[in-house]
Amino acid sequence: MDLTTAYTDAWLNQPDPVGWPEDRRPGNQEWVLIAAVWLLAMWVPSGGWAAVPVPGKTKARSDEQWPEPPAPAELAQLADLPGVTGARILTSRVSPGPGRPFVPPRADEDTAAELVTLISEVVTAGDTRAQTLLRYLAGRLAGPYSDLLRLDAGDGLHLLHRDTWGKTLRLSLVPARTVQQPPAIPADGPDALLRTRIACLATLLSELLWVNNNNPVNFRFQIGRLDPGDAGVEGASRWWASNREDADEYDDVEEFHPLSAAELRTGLHHLARLHLLDLFTGDWSGIEEMPEVPPRHLILFLLDDLLDLIVARMGADARLGYTGFLPLTWPPPDEDLEAEVEHAVVVLTAGDEVAVLEVDLGC
Repeated sequence: MDLTTAYTDAWLNQPDPVGWPEDRRPGNQEWVLIAAVWLLAMWVPSGGWAAVPVPGKTKARSDEQWPEPPAPAELAQLADLPGVTGARILTSRVSPGPGRPFVPPRADEDTAAELVTLISEVVTAGDTRAQTLLRYLAGRLAGPYSDLLRLDAGDGLHLLHRDTWGKTLRLSLVPARTVQQPPAIPADGPDALLRTRIACLATLLSELLWVNNNNPVNFRFQIGRLDPGDAGVEGASRWWASNREDADEYDDVEEFHPLSAAELRTGLHHLARLHLLDLFTGDWSGIEEMPEVPPRHLILFLLDDLLDLIVARMGADARLGYTGFLPLTWPPPDEDLEAEVEHAVVVLTAGDEVAVLEVDLGC
């Protein structure tokens, strides 16, 4: 599997499996919404519905407010949905005058609650994991900087989201015979849908986990083949040294320590506790008193799904090793916290295959 990253990765963007036209390419915030709804389709195995995301562009809020919905003809063109006959405002930030802030007609939480009800009429999110993701999607659509319209356009739920700068996303959730899976890159072969799923997970993880106010935590994954005669974690460490994106800057092979899948899960959960935006304080002072991640927080479902997918792909007998900062205990040792940590790298080997999960913690 080629290098798989977040659709929002600033340095190594994941290839777009749709190939939208240049004037309709999604921005980062639209990619977060798209990743959430695609992942929801992969987390909801039963029922019947399809998601149709359509990015677009219109005037920024500062140039055109939406105290009332635009005309149906304008909405139909913007949403690329010819059947639009009208719209209802779910939320729209309007300024009462020059120099005054944009305010919504009601609390974002109330809009999100209505959205959960509307989406649930089409999408059957049967378990806690899917319900948590559905609530996250509703919260992102509702605010804090969103305008959101419900379009009248036949069967299903048709939403038009606009951000502050005029980037839009029409999201249609429509009944179907089965749950339609998201698009994939055909050249990826048997791993195509897996790659889309990992890219969606990486996108949402980077939206929730931050190194500081400016830099998200980035997740990158790839699968390769070991050189003949190489095997195990040592062979994987040599493969990583030769194939990492900045290999020309490093001469030494890093030492990898043995690791179990259970330890990896613990380490990823501890990384979330250190970097989750919901808990972010700006520094690591008083780390012993840092609150734990709530047990049903979306971040834990995302991390667990990522780990389960990787282990299932490589097989239960795969050997694991790690290097860098992966706190297996809490609190992490003082020497680890004081070191200049740039990444955690986990390798998995099975036969002549090697998989690498890199968690980029650099600034």
